[in-house]
Amino acid sequence: MQSAGSPKEREAARLRVLLVGFEASPGLELAAMLGEGPGPPFEAVSAPGLEAGLRALRERPPDAVLLSLPRLPRAGWSQLRRVLDASEAALAGPVVVVTEEPETFDARPLQIGAQDQLLRREITPALLKRSLLHAVERHRGQGELTLERRRERFFARHDSLTGLPNRWSLQEHLRAALVEAERRGTKLAVLFVDLDGFKSINDTLGHGAGDELLRQFAERMSEVVGASGLVARLGGDEFVVAVEDVEDVYALASVTEGIRAELAKPFRVAGRECWVTASIGIALFPRDGTDPEPLISSADTAMYHAKSLGPNQFNFFDEEMVSRSKERFQLVNNLHQAIERGELVIHYQPQVDVGLRAIVGAEALVRWRHPTRGLVSPGDFIEIAEETGMIMPIGEWVLRAACTDAVRWNLPRQAPFRVAVNVSSRQLHQHGFSQEVACILAETGLDPGRLEIEITETSALGASEATRSTLKSLRKLGVTVAIDDFGTGYSSLTLLKELPLDILKIDQSFVRGSEMPGPQEVIVAGLIKMARGLGIATVAEGVETREQLQSLYAKGCHRMQGYLFGKPVPAGELAGLLSSQEAPFQDEIEAAGLDL
Repeated sequence: MQSAGSPKEREAARLRVLLVGFEASPGLELAAMLGEGPGPPFEAVSAPGLEAGLRALRERPPDAVLLSLPRLPRAGWSQLRRVLDASEAALAGPVVVVTEEPETFDARPLQIGAQDQLLRREITPALLKRSLLHAVERHRGQGELTLERRRERFFARHDSLTGLPNRWSLQEHLRAALVEAERRGTKLAVLFVDLDGFKSINDTLGHGAGDELLRQFAERMSEVVGASGLVARLGGDEFVVAVEDVEDVYALASVTEGIRAELAKPFRVAGRECWVTASIGIALFPRDGTDPEPLISSADTAMYHAKSLGPNQFNFFDEEMVSRSKERFQLVNNLHQAIERGELVIHYQPQVDVGLRAIVGAEALVRWRHPTRGLVSPGDFIEIAEETGMIMPIGEWVLRAACTDAVRWNLPRQAPFRVAVNVSSRQLHQHGFSQEVACILAETGLDPGRLEIEITETSALGASEATRSTLKSLRKLGVTVAIDDFGTGYSSLTLLKELPLDILKIDQSFVRGSEMPGPQEVIVAGLIKMARGLGIATVAEGVETREQLQSLYAKGCHRMQGYLFGKPVPAGELAGLLSSQEAPFQDEIEAAGLDL
């Protein structure tokens, strides 16, 4: 008669072990060992790869994890950390590692947090079961902590939103990795990853949608990096990837391209599809720093330089960036004082009705007359203003100054002229924006019908009911509402249907080439026809040639702006053009031979 066994053995019979990372044959062999030989059998569940193992661990936390460490130590440490983190988060059992080679059999897995380590070729059924039983007992002995205490311990080292390691864990990881890299004479890389335009997602779709996007991005990053490194979140939309045993820049390029490829796929948040890109800065040990914080700082500096080149760029750190970073810091400080010192000025680009052969509007474009740098274009400071929150006072100043200038031009009441002012997503979504516009109109005495508020397609993405209400209030005041840079985003048709709009501005990227047979011409013709059907006027931006003028006019777009009609000029010069009997662009219209 077979004995029922001791209480400890009966308890062990119920233990569920998750095997992670084993190839088919070794995995089956170990699973068989757990069900044979002396002692009680275990329930073995296999997950062939790391990501599959992590999913299984989260979905049904096991009593223990048996993890196969790859031959490359760097990959093994990274995998072990991820499994330990997932196990801690899921309140699962201990982790026992199995190494294939004696060279990788050392104390580091135990230092990192594994309960035991076994050499593959020395494993017997008895040894395997004994190791797992003792690991579970030790883990339970250490686990007298309450669930709340374990969660507190986990979130002290991890980001609460994504579950990724936080700055403290990242630095701890880097300190150990740098010691190992110095000992072995290998390189290590730190990648600083910052999402482009993330503030606009938060502003338009809400912080809940922004959080969901960050969670999805964290999962994609972890899958891309896999065993080649550690992914951490520092906060906001800032992530860091630490990659050990870097052989050359091509290996790093594959990581960055993998991240960018994942971002090329749409994210589904708040019931909508949206796209984001990332700017990535890269620093290398030992060239760019020998301690965690200097390396992270160097990668951060390289990221800002990548961002200055445009969205979706990556860049390696170099010493020249330090001086550029200091220059940027100084620019931020100066920008805070620019309004008080009267350094901001507005230039106006004429908008022309070709059929009327008249200037019917002007777009207000802010410039910064810096005391030492001269005239600074918006591309060099607007993004900084957005990041620092300075866009709010700057935007209010531009709106008031443009309204004041329009009143000073003393235009005849019957003249169909409007001054167009761009507003940022922060302005558009702030509470009471329509009331602010009404107050400025009252203060300056400008007829509301002479003001045009331009919003970008990006800022209007996922417009809330509050945003739609703001736009309706502006139109109720008599203000014209235009959507700028149209066609550059991903929700154009939805915006036309949902938002109260008067004007659609066709982006210059579509205007270029619209005079030639091909996709550009078809798109522009379609936009003009669609807008007309919806009762929305069109304005073409960036018109530079007579051929573009002819093509746009023939398609039914009569209102245009661009260098063909005039560059942005100070308010005084525009006043002169408005009072002139013969505008300079008349010759261009005549030369185009339009049937007016």
